[in-house]
Amino acid sequence: MRYISIDIETSGLDPEKNCVLSIGAIIEDTTKKLPYEECPKFNGAILQREIFGSPRAITINKELIGHIGNYLEGDETKRRDIENISGLKFFEKEEIIPAFFDFLYENCIDEKYETPRISETVRVINGKTYPIIGSKTRAIKINVAGKNFGTFDKLFLQELPWWKKLVIPRQRIIDPAILCCKFDEDDTLPSLNQCKERLGIRGEVTHNALEDAWDVIQVLRNFY
Repeated sequence: MRYISIDIETSGLDPEKNCVLSIGAIIEDTTKKLPYEECPKFNGAILQREIFGSPRAITINKELIGHIGNYLEGDETKRRDIENISGLKFFEKEEIIPAFFDFLYENCIDEKYETPRISETVRVINGKTYPIIGSKTRAIKINVAGKNFGTFDKLFLQELPWWKKLVIPRQRIIDPAILCCKFDEDDTLPSLNQCKERLGIRGEVTHNALEDAWDVIQVLRNFY
Protein backbone atom coordinates (compact mmCIF):
# COMPACT_ATOMS: atom_id res chain seq x y z
CA MET A 1 0.00 0.00 0.00
CA ARG A 2 1.02 3.58 -0.60
CA TYR A 3 -0.34 6.26 1.69
CA ILE A 4 0.51 9.82 2.63
CA SER A 5 1.00 10.90 6.21
CA ILE A 6 -0.30 14.46 6.66
CA ASP A 7 0.00 16.86 9.57
CA ILE A 8 -0.73 20.57 9.83
CA GLU A 9 0.11 23.38 12.23
CA THR A 10 -2.64 25.91 12.97
CA SER A 11 -3.16 29.08 14.98
CA GLY A 12 -5.90 27.45 17.07
CA LEU A 13 -8.55 24.77 17.21
CA ASP A 14 -11.42 26.43 15.31
CA PRO A 15 -11.25 26.01 11.50
CA GLU A 16 -13.71 28.88 11.02
CA LYS A 17 -11.68 31.39 13.07
CA ASN A 18 -8.10 30.12 13.06
CA CYS A 19 -5.80 29.46 10.11
CA VAL A 20 -3.44 26.86 8.72
CA LEU A 21 0.20 27.85 9.18
CA SER A 22 1.93 24.88 7.55
CA ILE A 23 1.34 21.52 5.90
CA GLY A 24 3.77 18.62 6.22
CA ALA A 25 3.28 15.41 4.23
CA ILE A 26 5.34 12.30 3.56
CA ILE A 27 4.55 9.54 1.06
CA GLU A 28 5.03 6.03 2.43
CA ASP A 29 5.28 2.77 0.49
CA THR A 30 4.67 -0.09 2.93
CA THR A 31 6.60 -2.51 0.69
CA LYS A 32 9.80 -0.42 0.74
CA LYS A 33 9.91 1.50 4.04
CA LEU A 34 12.47 4.00 2.79
CA PRO A 35 14.60 6.01 5.23
CA TYR A 36 13.35 9.49 6.04
CA GLU A 37 15.84 11.17 3.68
CA GLU A 38 14.55 9.20 0.68
CA CYS A 39 10.80 9.52 1.25
CA PRO A 40 8.99 12.07 -0.97
CA LYS A 41 8.12 15.04 1.24
CA PHE A 42 6.03 18.21 1.06
CA ASN A 43 6.80 20.94 3.59
CA GLY A 44 4.91 24.16 2.96
CA ALA A 45 4.07 27.27 5.00
CA ILE A 46 1.30 29.73 4.20
CA LEU A 47 2.12 33.43 4.06
CA GLN A 48 -0.52 34.53 6.55
CA ARG A 49 -0.42 38.32 6.93
CA GLU A 50 -2.79 38.39 9.89
CA ILE A 51 -2.99 35.58 12.43
CA PHE A 52 -5.80 35.14 14.94
CA GLY A 53 -5.16 32.38 17.40
CA SER A 54 -5.02 30.97 20.90
CA PRO A 55 -2.08 31.77 23.20
CA ARG A 56 -1.06 28.10 23.33
CA ALA A 57 -1.07 27.63 19.55
CA ILE A 58 0.80 30.89 18.97
CA THR A 59 3.41 29.89 21.56
CA ILE A 60 3.88 26.39 20.12
CA ASN A 61 4.30 27.81 16.62
CA LYS A 62 6.27 30.95 17.45
CA GLU A 63 9.31 29.83 15.43
CA LEU A 64 7.17 29.00 12.40
CA ILE A 65 5.31 32.31 12.67
CA GLY A 66 8.69 34.06 12.93
CA HIS A 67 9.81 32.41 9.68
CA ILE A 68 6.60 33.52 7.96
CA GLY A 69 7.02 37.11 9.17
CA ASN A 70 10.70 37.26 8.21
CA TYR A 71 9.95 35.78 4.79
CA LEU A 72 7.25 38.37 4.12
CA GLU A 73 9.60 41.20 5.06
CA GLY A 74 12.78 39.81 3.48
CA ASP A 75 14.43 40.38 0.12
CA GLU A 76 15.23 37.54 -2.27
CA THR A 77 18.49 36.62 -0.52
CA LYS A 78 16.87 36.65 2.92
CA ARG A 79 14.03 34.47 1.65
CA ARG A 80 16.44 31.87 0.27
CA ASP A 81 18.23 31.81 3.62
CA ILE A 82 14.94 31.25 5.48
CA GLU A 83 14.00 28.40 3.14
CA ASN A 84 17.40 26.76 3.68
CA ILE A 85 17.27 27.15 7.46
CA SER A 86 13.66 26.04 7.91
CA GLY A 87 13.35 23.48 5.13
CA LEU A 88 10.04 25.13 4.22
CA LYS A 89 8.65 26.38 0.96
CA PHE A 90 6.42 29.43 1.33
CA PHE A 91 3.14 29.86 -0.52
CA GLU A 92 0.29 32.31 -0.74
CA LYS A 93 -2.95 30.87 0.62
CA GLU A 94 -4.38 30.20 -2.85
CA GLU A 95 -1.15 28.59 -4.07
CA ILE A 96 -0.39 25.91 -1.49
CA ILE A 97 -3.00 23.30 -2.46
CA PRO A 98 -2.20 23.51 -6.21
CA ALA A 99 1.46 23.00 -5.21
CA PHE A 100 0.44 20.05 -3.04
CA PHE A 101 -1.57 18.66 -5.96
CA ASP A 102 1.55 18.86 -8.17
CA PHE A 103 3.52 17.01 -5.48
CA LEU A 104 0.93 14.23 -5.38
CA TYR A 105 0.77 14.05 -9.16
CA GLU A 106 4.55 14.02 -9.60
CA ASN A 107 4.86 11.11 -7.17
CA CYS A 108 1.99 9.15 -8.77
CA ILE A 109 0.15 8.79 -5.46
CA ASP A 110 -3.07 7.98 -7.34
CA GLU A 111 -2.12 5.14 -9.70
CA LYS A 112 -5.48 5.37 -11.50
CA TYR A 113 -4.98 9.04 -12.35
CA GLU A 114 -4.63 9.38 -16.12
CA THR A 115 -1.85 11.57 -17.47
CA PRO A 116 -3.26 14.34 -19.71
CA ARG A 117 -2.25 13.89 -23.35
CA ILE A 118 -3.70 16.97 -25.03
CA SER A 119 -1.28 19.87 -25.08
CA GLU A 120 -3.97 22.40 -24.17
CA THR A 121 -4.65 20.62 -20.86
CA VAL A 122 -1.12 20.43 -19.44
CA ARG A 123 1.57 22.62 -17.92
CA VAL A 124 5.27 21.93 -18.31
CA ILE A 125 7.49 22.76 -15.32
CA ASN A 126 11.23 21.94 -15.48
CA GLY A 127 10.52 19.49 -18.29
CA LYS A 128 7.75 17.68 -16.38
CA THR A 129 4.12 17.65 -17.43
CA TYR A 130 1.30 18.50 -15.02
CA PRO A 131 -2.46 18.96 -15.48
CA ILE A 132 -3.65 22.53 -15.80
CA ILE A 133 -5.32 23.69 -12.59
CA GLY A 134 -8.87 24.81 -13.32
CA SER A 135 -12.56 24.07 -12.96
CA LYS A 136 -12.24 20.86 -15.00
CA THR A 137 -9.19 19.45 -13.22
CA ARG A 138 -9.85 15.96 -11.90
CA ALA A 139 -9.08 15.52 -8.21
CA ILE A 140 -6.42 13.12 -6.97
CA LYS A 141 -7.58 10.44 -4.51
CA ILE A 142 -5.26 9.61 -1.63
CA ASN A 143 -4.94 7.18 1.26
CA VAL A 144 -4.26 9.35 4.30
CA ALA A 145 -2.60 8.58 7.62
CA GLY A 146 -2.63 11.02 10.48
CA LYS A 147 -3.41 11.48 14.16
CA ASN A 148 -6.92 12.95 14.30
CA PHE A 149 -6.78 13.80 10.58
CA GLY A 150 -10.49 13.15 9.99
CA THR A 151 -11.68 15.25 12.93
CA PHE A 152 -9.11 18.06 12.86
CA ASP A 153 -6.68 18.45 9.95
CA LYS A 154 -9.26 17.75 7.25
CA LEU A 155 -11.63 20.39 8.66
CA PHE A 156 -8.90 23.03 8.32
CA LEU A 157 -7.62 21.85 4.95
CA GLN A 158 -11.03 21.96 3.33
CA GLU A 159 -11.20 25.67 4.21
CA LEU A 160 -8.21 26.33 1.94
CA PRO A 161 -8.78 27.34 -1.70
CA TRP A 162 -8.71 24.37 -4.12
CA TRP A 163 -8.65 21.56 -1.51
CA LYS A 164 -12.16 20.27 -2.21
CA LYS A 165 -11.54 20.55 -5.96
CA LEU A 166 -8.09 18.96 -6.20
CA VAL A 167 -7.72 16.46 -3.35
CA ILE A 168 -10.04 13.64 -2.23
CA PRO A 169 -8.95 11.75 0.90
CA ARG A 170 -10.46 8.28 0.90
CA GLN A 171 -13.01 7.77 3.68
CA ARG A 172 -10.95 5.27 5.66
CA ILE A 173 -8.23 7.22 7.49
CA ILE A 174 -5.23 5.40 9.00
CA ASP A 175 -5.00 6.67 12.59
CA PRO A 176 -2.20 5.09 14.67
CA ALA A 177 -4.06 5.57 17.95
CA ILE A 178 -6.32 2.55 17.49
CA LEU A 179 -3.27 0.30 17.04
CA CYS A 180 -1.69 1.45 20.31
CA CYS A 181 -4.79 1.50 22.48
CA LYS A 182 -4.86 -0.59 25.65
CA PHE A 183 -8.55 -1.31 25.75
CA ASP A 184 -8.46 -2.72 29.28
CA GLU A 185 -6.65 0.35 30.68
CA ASP A 186 -7.28 3.45 28.53
CA ASP A 187 -10.25 5.76 29.00
CA THR A 188 -9.60 7.33 25.61
CA LEU A 189 -7.40 6.72 22.58
CA PRO A 190 -3.71 7.46 23.21
CA SER A 191 -1.98 10.60 22.00
CA LEU A 192 0.82 10.42 19.45
CA ASN A 193 3.32 10.85 22.30
CA GLN A 194 1.78 7.89 24.12
CA CYS A 195 1.87 5.81 20.92
CA LYS A 196 5.58 6.51 20.58
CA GLU A 197 6.26 5.70 24.22
CA ARG A 198 4.42 2.39 24.05
CA LEU A 199 6.41 1.32 21.00
CA GLY A 200 9.78 2.50 22.30
CA ILE A 201 10.18 5.27 19.72
CA ARG A 202 12.47 7.95 21.06
CA GLY A 203 11.73 11.67 21.10
CA GLU A 204 8.80 13.91 21.93
CA VAL A 205 6.21 15.07 19.40
CA THR A 206 7.65 18.39 18.23
CA HIS A 207 4.60 20.11 16.72
CA ASN A 208 6.55 20.51 13.50
CA ALA A 209 4.18 19.33 10.77
CA LEU A 210 6.74 17.36 8.77
CA GLU A 211 8.30 15.76 11.85
CA ASP A 212 4.88 14.83 13.22
CA ALA A 213 3.95 13.24 9.88
CA TRP A 214 7.12 11.15 10.14
CA ASP A 215 6.25 10.17 13.72
CA VAL A 216 2.98 8.71 12.45
CA ILE A 217 4.85 6.64 9.86
CA GLN A 218 7.32 5.43 12.50
CA VAL A 219 4.44 4.24 14.67
CA LEU A 220 2.64 2.53 11.80
CA ARG A 221 5.79 0.76 10.62
CA ASN A 222 5.60 -1.38 13.74
CA PHE A 223 2.51 -3.05 12.25
CA TYR A 224 3.66 -3.89 8.71
